[in-house]
Order: sequence, then structure tokens, then C-alpha cells
Amino acid sequence: MKRILALLFPLILLLTSFAANGQSELAATLEVLAPGVTVQRFNTANPIAITVEAIVGVGDVIRTDGTGRARITFFADGTDTELLSNTEYRITEFTGDDSAFNLTVEVILGQTIQRLQRILDSNSSYKILTPGMELAARGTVFAVRVEGDGRAAMLVSEGLVQASKEGANADVPPEFGIRSAVDTPLSDVVKAKTFDELDAALDGCTASIETVDDTRLNVRVGPSTSAPRAGTVAASEITLVYGEVAAAGWYRIAFRGGFGWILASQLKIIGECAGLRGFDAAHLEDPALYEFVGDPLEIEMSPTTVPEDEETEDESETGETSPNRLP
Repeated sequence: MKRILALLFPLILLLTSFAANGQSELAATLEVLAPGVTVQRFNTANPIAITVEAIVGVGDVIRTDGTGRARITFFADGTDTELLSNTEYRITEFTGDDSAFNLTVEVILGQTIQRLQRILDSNSSYKILTPGMELAARGTVFAVRVEGDGRAAMLVSEGLVQASKEGANADVPPEFGIRSAVDTPLSDVVKAKTFDELDAALDGCTASIETVDDTRLNVRVGPSTSAPRAGTVAASEITLVYGEVAAAGWYRIAFRGGFGWILASQLKIIGECAGLRGFDAAHLEDPALYEFVGDPLEIEMSPTTVPEDEETEDESETGETSPNRLP
């Protein structure tokens, strides 16, 4: 009996506080999946340890420690959020009822998995706030990660999620992800099933090119010898690559404030890499992003599709080489 009372006491305390604060518009169920879960009630200073389950509402902050995991179920249909370890999460706003509602939550830190078991109509909304971006879903499964510096990332498993920030919007489909730091715009939407794959696609992978001399490589606007040449780069200067055309030997590199492409059959990825971002052979970069150094570059972009690569006289086994000079 003493054990039962000990388990029920936190729940009774939370229910009493919930009613006293007038938060009857939302009563979500918090279930402890692994020990190490606390709730800091709205307008209170001290968190309460939860061992089994509790009722939570608007304004409450739920935290998990290094071993804790929890699930918050909002409605009878099973719409829920799973909080992984080292996560801080707040229920920010709720209006309406089970059939039509506006629900806003905040992932302050850590990682969560959202599961919406219904397609929301125009009368309902489900928003997730993070330090880096805002997310809106209408019926989907997706994961959100927020790092200590506020950088936020999101991966979609099912359905469609819209990411937005400072007037910019991006629709993220299944098996794709997006990321944004506090002081940067939304990233590209890239193919990724894990956060490691998302980071590798956006941050690049460490690489090196084996050469026998001081070789310079042509940098082109696209992954083709027919694409306009933007300049050259020393093979020894290439330490990161940001994408590839599979099995074609073309790699995307950072170049003069934008991106360019090199042909380098001897390039090797160093260390762990979850996977380079894949590009189509017809992809073209925006030369307007280049920070011109020295003489201005004159790049004529053809409106036609870039043709398939053809062997040229200046290709070596290292890649497409150029004299040791800038254009």
C-alpha cells in the first residue's frame, strides 16, 4: 500500500496543480519509458520526478536525463511525442478540442520523435518550435534534434513536414531532412534517413587526392567537362567534399564562396563518412555566388542541358587537370 501511495502522489500533485492553474484545455498523458524524467509545472520553480505517468498541460516543461525516456500522448487516437535522453520539451499552446485544435510545442534541447496518427484538416495545426526553425505537420512521422548551440535538424519518415524561418519555407518529404542554426537560413532539403547522413550531406566529408606533383584541377560549374570552367584549385588544397555524382568521379567542393565540381578519380574519403550527398549529372551551380579573386571570371551559362561527359586531351588518371595558373 505504501508503494502504491508513493507512485500515486506525484500524479495527484500534478492533477491538483493542473486544475489550480486553469489549464483544463489540454490534458496530455506523460508516460515514463525509462527512469530519469521530471516535469516542471507552469509557474513553479521546482521540477517533480515522475516514475510511472502523469498529466501534463500548457506551460509544463518535461525533461529527461542521460538515461531517461518518455512519451507524451495528446489525444485518444494516439498522436504522441517520444522524448529521448537529455531532452527538454515544453507544451507552449493549445486551443480547441480533440476534433479541431491548434497545438504548439517547443523542443528546447535534445531529440524527439513525433507521430501524428491523422491527417489534419484546415481547422487544425500542429507546430514544433526550435531555436533554429519552425516546423508544421499535417499527418506524419518525423524526428527533431536540437543541439546545445541551438542548431536544429529534422528528418521525415512518413508524410510531409514544412520547415520555415524568416519568411522562407521548405517542404520536406519522406527520407529527406533539413537543418538550420540560430543565425543561419534553412539548409537545402537533402536525402537522409539518419542525422549522421544529414550532417555528412551538409557538412561534407574529409577527403584527399593522391598526386605525384603539384597538380591543379579545373573547377567547373557542373559535373561535366562540358560545363563552364570557373577556375582551378590545387589538389593539395582539397580537404572536404560536399557531394558526388555516383560512379562518375565528379566531386562537389567549396569554391570562392559557392560550390564547384572537380573530376578526381583518385580522391579518397578519409575517416568515417555517413554518405556523400548525391547529385544528378545535369546539376549546375549558381556562379553568382562566387567571390571573384583577381581578374573577373566570365562564365557563359548555356540554357541547354549539360551533355554527358566525353574524354578530353587534358584528362589524366588523377582527374581533369589544368596548367599551374588561375584563369
